[in-house]
Amino acid sequence: MAITNDGLTLDLRGVSKSYGRKSVLNDVSHTFTQGLTLLTGPSGAGKSTLLRLLATVERPSRGEIAWRGARLPGARAKLRRTLGYAPQAVELPEDLTAREFAMHIASLKGLSSGAADKQFGAITDAIGLHADINYRIASFSGGMRRRLIFAQAMLGAPQLLALDEPTAELDSETARKLGALLLERARDSIVVMTTHLADELAPHATAVLRVEAGSVVRTA
Repeated sequence: MAITNDGLTLDLRGVSKSYGRKSVLNDVSHTFTQGLTLLTGPSGAGKSTLLRLLATVERPSRGEIAWRGARLPGARAKLRRTLGYAPQAVELPEDLTAREFAMHIASLKGLSSGAADKQFGAITDAIGLHADINYRIASFSGGMRRRLIFAQAMLGAPQLLALDEPTAELDSETARKLGALLLERARDSIVVMTTHLADELAPHATAVLRVEAGSVVRTA
């Protein structure tokens, strides 16, 4: 049975995002709560932009975002301490090993080296990356990089996970293992993600949102 984390909410209130004259999101209001929320919609509809807003990578052009009732940007530092973010595209430090990179991310999250090692080992073992964590990232395939980006996001048991296509470039078995970890995390966290496994995960989701033409509409 899921344990309810009282007050665990991320609120969007009249949020819009534009780049110059191009409007991507328009007057979006939604409350994300504990559990798994899937984002669906056509390519270029604004799903990645929405995730960047949730992860505080970008600020809205209009409207406000509140974490556990406290408005951003005032609550940004508090949110970032318990945030896990896995963008679809990211430049990784090619000269570091996967473990060195993960330990750097863990230190930014305030984890001790012992706790970080234990968590990183468990996560990478579950998704089939553990044997490669002492190799330099420069040698990693696309699928290995995707698993590493996912693993670093999971460090510290974040209360908010914003994940952009974390199952891309993964074989079906690994993708399902990753999905199982996310469902476990969603028992006491807010998990918001885009994925090609949306149909498979939808029965386990708290909400399914469709992003299209600047709007975000709940479909399930």
